[in-house]
Amino acid sequence: MSKLIEAVRGGRTDDVVTIVNGMTAAERRGGLPALRALRKEFRDAWVTPQLQAASPALLVACLGCQSGAAAVASRLTASGWERMWVAEKRFLPMLEERPAGWLAELAHRIADRRPSTDIRYHLLEAIVQAARCPMPVTDASVHAWIRNIYGNGWNTDVIAERLRQSPYLRPMVAGLFTAGGTGQALNSGHSNKDNPWLLALARLTAEGTLDRATMVDGCLGRLLRGGTAVDQRVFHRLLLDLDLSAEEHAGHTADWRALAADALQPVAVHAQSVLADLALAGALPTHDLADMTRAVLIRPEKNLVRAQLKLLDKAVTRDTATADALLPAAVHAFTHEDTEAQERALKLIERHGTHLTNAASREEILASAAPIAPGLRTRVVEALGTGAEEALHAAGEDTLPPVPSPVALASPPASVAETAEETGALLASHGILPVADFERTLDGLVRWAHEDRAALLEALEPVAATRWWSRTCRRPLPDDSVPSAFAPSHVRFTPRLALDLVLAGLHQRITPGTANAVLDGGGAHAGCLPDGPFRARFWEIAHRLLTDPQPFLLSTPSWDNGLLEPGELTDRLKTYQRLGAHVGACDFAQALLRVRTTDRAAAEAAAERAAVLGTPEGRRLADWLRTGGLTGTVLHRTVTDQTTPVVRSGEITALHMFPLAFRELGSPALGSHHRCWCAATAAVQQTHWPALLPEHPELIALRLIQHVLPCAQYPEKDPDVCSVLPLLAQSPGASGPATSLVVAGGLGVQRQEDGIAAVDALLLAAQKKLDPGALATDLGALMLIGIVAPSRLAESLGTAASTGAYRTVWTVLRDALPPLLSKDLSPAESRGLGELLTVAAECAERTGAQGVTPGLDPIVDRRGSSRLVSQARRLRAALAGT
Repeated sequence: MSKLIEAVRGGRTDDVVTIVNGMTAAERRGGLPALRALRKEFRDAWVTPQLQAASPALLVACLGCQSGAAAVASRLTASGWERMWVAEKRFLPMLEERPAGWLAELAHRIADRRPSTDIRYHLLEAIVQAARCPMPVTDASVHAWIRNIYGNGWNTDVIAERLRQSPYLRPMVAGLFTAGGTGQALNSGHSNKDNPWLLALARLTAEGTLDRATMVDGCLGRLLRGGTAVDQRVFHRLLLDLDLSAEEHAGHTADWRALAADALQPVAVHAQSVLADLALAGALPTHDLADMTRAVLIRPEKNLVRAQLKLLDKAVTRDTATADALLPAAVHAFTHEDTEAQERALKLIERHGTHLTNAASREEILASAAPIAPGLRTRVVEALGTGAEEALHAAGEDTLPPVPSPVALASPPASVAETAEETGALLASHGILPVADFERTLDGLVRWAHEDRAALLEALEPVAATRWWSRTCRRPLPDDSVPSAFAPSHVRFTPRLALDLVLAGLHQRITPGTANAVLDGGGAHAGCLPDGPFRARFWEIAHRLLTDPQPFLLSTPSWDNGLLEPGELTDRLKTYQRLGAHVGACDFAQALLRVRTTDRAAAEAAAERAAVLGTPEGRRLADWLRTGGLTGTVLHRTVTDQTTPVVRSGEITALHMFPLAFRELGSPALGSHHRCWCAATAAVQQTHWPALLPEHPELIALRLIQHVLPCAQYPEKDPDVCSVLPLLAQSPGASGPATSLVVAGGLGVQRQEDGIAAVDALLLAAQKKLDPGALATDLGALMLIGIVAPSRLAESLGTAASTGAYRTVWTVLRDALPPLLSKDLSPAESRGLGELLTVAAECAERTGAQGVTPGLDPIVDRRGSSRLVSQARRLRAALAGT
């Protein structure tokens, strides 16, 4: 055995082959442990010229001593071997002594590797030829074949010649259409029109080397499978290079119909053109054309929809007997977002409606026209020769989504195990933490820390072991750096970080002195309100866990919207009095801000009970409930520079007796479009802000204005900046000028997800008597100063209208449009105004609105048929009732 190891170390590959060939099967198996040890030694050593020379010899020795095909396949496809091709020259002759069945198994095991595996195709081909078995066609073998054919040549002639010489050409070409990712592999960096691979395949098909039917079926099958855009483009180009005849097109009608309905747009356009040629030549049955039309007209691409309507016009003109089958299919365009497509479909009905002979076809068209705007329905009915009054429906009220009812918080966790499990789940989850789950788990931690701290710590061990502040974590922070990781104002104090702070206090990773210092500084000197009260509350909880654990939290809400029932807070204070527990200042302050005061009967009853307690907190609660808390706080909308809207709040004296972090909520504030450059806030924090002041969402909206409005003008680094708006709109408190301005800004935010959240807020706030006039004024002002783009607003309001809120959207646009229409806009400033007028016209038609929109007539009187002019004419016609 030492001779074999010496030969390997010396890099004498020929000697290794001779030694291995002279060994028995048992001797080969016995030598494997030493070879494995040598392989590990090579792998861990520095790469040297001696090691590079010895690696091929080691590989040959390992392959020769292995008896199993699986082990040999694993070695042959392993990564990291230097100069593999040198070893293969020595290894291939050794295959002659192996049985054919073993070689076939080896070939299949190599071919079954992942496509990314670096398989040497010529090695696989040699093994298959030695085994005299069919070439295994797999993803890996096909990709290896592609790389082998490419070689160093990128010329069509070179690739075509290599393909002709390939002994397994037909099975491997068939594999191109079934293996994954081959389109990307064939994409050589050239444009598809001059891709040498595709041109070579088309050349071999034309000369008969490849079967034409197989190639056509393969391309169509691959396109029907879908896949990446690169795959679709490559095989579509190959199909075009095959240059199908009219007979071949007609033989695949079902395939073309499926591609027109679902394929990538360029492929669908090609399929549509093929079917159009067949239809106009009389080679496509009318029912197939009708089915294809229904599928195409629901696609979002405008060019496909318009081309299909044009095809129907030609088809019905060519043979009017097809009207009964084709016109009912055309009405699917009535609900398309492209108003031009709607108009073309309507003109198609008007042009060919007299050719209808079947009553069922007329009824189907009328039924399809029922949901569209009244003006369009009238034209449909008139085109069909039926009285308009039989089909028109009176404009109804908006269909608005119901405001979710508040949900009561469940009881706190019943055991330390349940508390630990829910804590771990919240910390491990992604996205926004629901207020109800967060507050319930927080209360459970405080309760069980007071009742059985040792058991809680034991249950939390698996959770704490994974946290960055823990001593048991793989890379824990030093003791002196843990507090600073929570305290700075630039730290994003998310709900998860708040839970981490509580757990760090529970595990004594923060000192009471540090917590006291932070609280004395007003909640870690938070840079953005109401982030300060949010921070201060958790620093106080951590401090109490270190010094004097509370029996439970006074501020835990009764409902998932943050509201706390006055009677429940009174009962909690009574329990604190009975237990002799000390009330936390921040905990009590948060409880007061959450307690319901608008239910005057419940507030008065709870105030009497609280006064009887005789404690300072009981008297404060009684006074708070009797005076209505923050009731009477008023925000004012003003403008600066005669155009820019702002919202102001005065000083709130009712907060003077609160802790410093909460007292700052009552300082005068200004909400405008100027960016609040506070890195301490993020969307995941802001979604918990409405629950801090559930009866006063205006105070939260005031602080959100400087976060939301700039996102309508500039890209926002933090996603979901508007995710808080629906929660704000659901708050039980009344909406006002701050909510109006922040929702107006949200409707213009560039990220689509944020726009949808703002639409949800609009629809919810509309049911809380949000003043549509104020919202319209804000939108008009924001568009005039360039903060909200008309195109983005059109997208948001179009989404709102599509839910059924046509009257709400029209009420907003009716007052928001005149300032913009009356201004002499540059082409850049008017970009998107046509889309906004489209939404306005749609809403006006559906609601039967009438009147005059100032500034509309000069646009209507312009020459041309641009979208802006055509939609202005449409809106004026709708308002005139014509």
